[in-house]
Amino acid sequence: MALSQIDEAKRALAQRMRSARVAAHRDRGRTAATEICAQFQRARDAGLAFDRGAVISAYWPMRDELDTRKILIGLHEEGMQCALPVMQQKDKPLIFRQWQPGDILEEASFGVAEPIADQPVLIPEIMVIPLLAVDREGNRLGYGGGYYDRTLLQRRQGREGPVIAVGVAYEAQIVPVVPHDESDARLDWLVTEQGFAQFMPA
Repeated sequence: MALSQIDEAKRALAQRMRSARVAAHRDRGRTAATEICAQFQRARDAGLAFDRGAVISAYWPMRDELDTRKILIGLHEEGMQCALPVMQQKDKPLIFRQWQPGDILEEASFGVAEPIADQPVLIPEIMVIPLLAVDREGNRLGYGGGYYDRTLLQRRQGREGPVIAVGVAYEAQIVPVVPHDESDARLDWLVTEQGFAQFMPA
């Protein structure tokens, strides 16, 4: 599939999956934060392992994104170092600043809540990532900015140590095929309100 065809296929899928996520959030959003927390723990028991004190990033939910705040709070209470993503300039990878319960967040581009600038920068070992769609091979469709793809690809090619990408989504966001190319970073795990999956390396 040519690049322009892939881009067009991504746009068409994104439009459809935005509606699907809105519907899933309407139907399941009230209980999904608790369910996703339980499924995340099940994934940990099944092999998504990390040591006490590990650096783990997640996202601060907005609109119809699945709420990960219970996961963040639980990890903090266990002694993990938690972080939230911060967008730099366009076409740059994300950085991650420390987060603790009660911290003040500021609104950045696109309405994203980010830690304030004097919070320390951390390097996550685990990234919990939002998405619009995902397939059974771990291919993820994001929001079109490429921030997580750039960040993951840079980490996987660099010297900052390994990183595990965990997509978080409603079960309704799983599709047969997500169009992708070499600029797209695959997930290592997926956690939904109904279950979890580990993806094998390509």
